[in-house]
Amino acid sequence: MRIQNRLGRAFLACLGAVVLSNVSASAQAATFQDVTLSAGVDHLQWDGVYPPDFNPFDREMLYMSGGATVADYDKDGWPDLYVTRLNAPNLLFKNQQNGTFTDVAASAGVALTAWSSGALWGDVNNDGFPDLYVLTVDREQRNYLYINDGAGGFTESAISRGVAIAPDGDKRRFTSAALGDYDLDGDLDLLVTAWRNSPTGCLLFNNDGTGHFTDVTQASGAVAGQSVYGFAPGFADIDNDGWVDLLIAADFGSSQLFRNLGGTFTKVTASAQVGTDENGMGSAIGDYDNDGDLDWFVTSIFDADETCEVLLCGWGYTGNRFYRNDGAAVFSDQTDAVGVRDGAWGWGASFFDYDNDGDLDLGMTNGVVFPSTASDDAFNDDVVKLWQNDGTGTMTELGATVGFDDTGSGKAFLVLDYDRDGDQDVFIVNNNEHPVLYRNDGGNSNNWFRVLLRGHRTNHFGIGARVYVQVDRGGTTQMREVSCNSNYMSQNEVAAHFGIGDSGIINIHSVRVEWPASGLVQQFFNVGVNQTLQIEEPVRKGDVDISAVVDLDDIGPMVDVLLGVTTTPLAHWAADLDDNGVANGDDLGLFIDKILE
Repeated sequence: MRIQNRLGRAFLACLGAVVLSNVSASAQAATFQDVTLSAGVDHLQWDGVYPPDFNPFDREMLYMSGGATVADYDKDGWPDLYVTRLNAPNLLFKNQQNGTFTDVAASAGVALTAWSSGALWGDVNNDGFPDLYVLTVDREQRNYLYINDGAGGFTESAISRGVAIAPDGDKRRFTSAALGDYDLDGDLDLLVTAWRNSPTGCLLFNNDGTGHFTDVTQASGAVAGQSVYGFAPGFADIDNDGWVDLLIAADFGSSQLFRNLGGTFTKVTASAQVGTDENGMGSAIGDYDNDGDLDWFVTSIFDADETCEVLLCGWGYTGNRFYRNDGAAVFSDQTDAVGVRDGAWGWGASFFDYDNDGDLDLGMTNGVVFPSTASDDAFNDDVVKLWQNDGTGTMTELGATVGFDDTGSGKAFLVLDYDRDGDQDVFIVNNNEHPVLYRNDGGNSNNWFRVLLRGHRTNHFGIGARVYVQVDRGGTTQMREVSCNSNYMSQNEVAAHFGIGDSGIINIHSVRVEWPASGLVQQFFNVGVNQTLQIEEPVRKGDVDISAVVDLDDIGPMVDVLLGVTTTPLAHWAADLDDNGVANGDDLGLFIDKILE
């Protein structure tokens, strides 16, 4: 039935998009087409079979699984997809640059066959190539870390690098992970969430700079001692102090917010006025109102029949939560004001500007099928949601009018521009069913702008950096914090995407980048629209060791450059203080003068 439905939708898409008259002008230009089959990413996530002796809690978790993650793992300029499955080989869909994908998981060495749940791409060893972390949901299994060799292959090394995480009996079923530089030392640290009530249900790992990790959950104060049924973790600077905080969407009223005090954490869930979601599952973090701070959306369960009031089945019924950031690490519940409470049985979610009109819209997937119970039957065919932001703080659900019609048991929800046409597409993983790849058609009728970052003192892909775009001088400023967070067992493409709006706009007034580890700020003016701009973190002249500080520690590296021992372009540029293209004795004199200043 699912395949027949998809074929039917694909046939209708070929007839052209039907646009309803009550959709705004910007939305009329953007519809979504199901291209799963033609793109070559169709597969069955799970056949529904598990061993008869499988732990009952593990069985329940299987029906909540379905992961995917996106990154340009081979650095050919096009995003690739990694998809997890249950007790079947995971898939690595390499982008063929023509609208199609080919599975290369086996040849790349990442066709893991396990009870896989979430997955995450991230450059843990800072070599410029995304590595892959895969989580498992069976209490008897560990997690896997695949290190990218830069030549299309991977080496699994979770045990030697400290993030395999030994099984812990009934206490943990791993769900999702996020990467962020919580201590501003220039490398990516790892936050892992697990479902089940345990003081170690969520774990924080510190990166030593080489991609080897140490469990600092207790030492940092992050999540330690908290009973968290973790689903979707994220790093985000919610108080604009330059240090990323920890946000965790979690089940059974256990969602948490931990404020970063400069490398250690303190729980502020209550004082921040968040965590009221009864069954937090998916998480979306973004500046929906363009006021310069990050807001937080958490998916949950909206049950108009209040089923559990009668059946005592264990879930809440008041729906999603939309926490608007009011500054000073305090949020207000704007769920009804924004209009996003009813997402049925929610899972993955993401903010993204699907119509490129300059404000963030919101999508989420939903639905659940527990075959052994009837209490959840009302949620077996939930329809995926898309809320359009009107720019004034409210949103209107119009998924069906723009082609969002999937009724599968959706879990992963991720955003990417897989065809590189300037508008954002969506990939959904359905549990025990087939996925859906929605191609955005017409979102690029409005102008767009994308930024990719290359860090030096900051981690390679600029995770944690902020990009600000002001289209008109004195006008609204859009902000994106580049992140590697979980939407729920899924992760978006790591890029700062901006909708610019009116197709008549030719240039953006200003683009500003704030780099977290170095503290450096760059600003560019009159930047052309409809392009992807790669911005590199600057290095100060004389900062030969790339530490963001010119000091005595640069003397050794300076000498190495002059002697030809070090030939890297960046070190050579930093040593060439007179900018004549050659690092020599003249530069050494200028360097000494700079040190003595």
